[in-house]
Amino acid sequence: MTSNHPENSEIWTVQRVLSWSSTWLKEKAMDQLGNPKLEAELLLAHVLELDRMKLYLQLDRPLTKNERESYKLLLRRRVEGEPVSYILGYRDFYRHRFVVSPAVLIPRSDTEVLVELVSKAAFQMNAPRILEVGTGSGCIAISLASEVPTSTVVAWEICTRALDVARQNMAEISVQNLTLLQRDALADGVFQGDVFDIIVSNPPYVAKYEVELMSRETINYEPKLALFSGDDDGLAFYEVFARQSQVALREGGKIFLEIGLNQAAKVAELLKDANWRKIEIVKDLAGHDRVVCAERP
Repeated sequence: MTSNHPENSEIWTVQRVLSWSSTWLKEKAMDQLGNPKLEAELLLAHVLELDRMKLYLQLDRPLTKNERESYKLLLRRRVEGEPVSYILGYRDFYRHRFVVSPAVLIPRSDTEVLVELVSKAAFQMNAPRILEVGTGSGCIAISLASEVPTSTVVAWEICTRALDVARQNMAEISVQNLTLLQRDALADGVFQGDVFDIIVSNPPYVAKYEVELMSRETINYEPKLALFSGDDDGLAFYEVFARQSQVALREGGKIFLEIGLNQAAKVAELLKDANWRKIEIVKDLAGHDRVVCAERP
């Protein structure tokens, strides 16, 4: 490896490499490095083509020179700020593993509450039709299509490169009840035509003033089109949903919107002003306001 490690004459076992790299990542850590030990394990498991938990069944396994060199390259990319999921090329979300690339946002565990809420509502419907707006990697739409096999799911995405990633995930996870379409959710009249039982979205919602609060890895690596709404307060998409999406929902249809920091009350107010009913704010497992849901007026 590099400095501050055992002499090169010593054997580099899985255990020794994990111990050294975890410490090294911690020393180099900026705010974006949340869990150096976990990241060291994920990267080493990737190099060795092992399940992460199987590393601990092979702690005495020595690494070859090529394996050590490959691992060092991944560690350097991580220290430079590249997200682990982009380095690995995947992220686990809900019940599946999704391919990710810099063309799509990295799925967050916080968003799983959105899938749970929509699934629960869909199970109470007969052959529900679900529209996801802004699918990115497809993690929400594919999870819903898989979780609720009686449903018909349609997912919109404006970015061609992101659609390619979603199509790859759709093929690898093998869902048949999902249609991916290239659509601009901010275009006039885009919601005219088809009718759904549920609309769900995790739209771009980062306000301009929040840039200073975001991690370096998010700003430098994740797609800005999927992060920023284009307006000062991050509410542009919610305003469109509140005013225009009603025509795409049947009577009694429901909308589920993931929200950003301090946006719950503002989004709820937008829906209230547009006469939506049964408006509810739902928290994630960390206790943060995460989803605003409502019923079509």
